[in-house]
Amino acid sequence: MSLIGVSMLEMRQMIEQACLPDRCEVSCTDGQHLTIRLGQGQSLAECLTITGISVAKLNSCRDIVSLVARLKSQRERLAQPFKAIA
Repeated sequence: MSLIGVSMLEMRQMIEQACLPDRCEVSCTDGQHLTIRLGQGQSLAECLTITGISVAKLNSCRDIVSLVARLKSQRERLAQPFKAIA
C-alpha cells in the first residue's frame, strides 16, 4: 500500500466517492492492481472498465484525483457518438 496509513478499503472508498454522482466500483484482487468500472449515472450497463492500475503508483491524494480525472475523460471520449466526415 503506497498511501501510508490508508487501507485498501479506504482507498476504494476515496476513488468511488470521487466519481460521484456516477457509479464506480473498485476492486483489487491481488493487493497490487486495481480494476475500476465507471458507469454513467447509476448504471454500470455500459461502463468503462480499466484493469491493471498499480496501487504502488498512488502515492498521494493528488494521484487519486488525477486518476479519477483521467477515468472520467476517457469515459467521455468513448461515450461521444461517432461523427461522419462529410
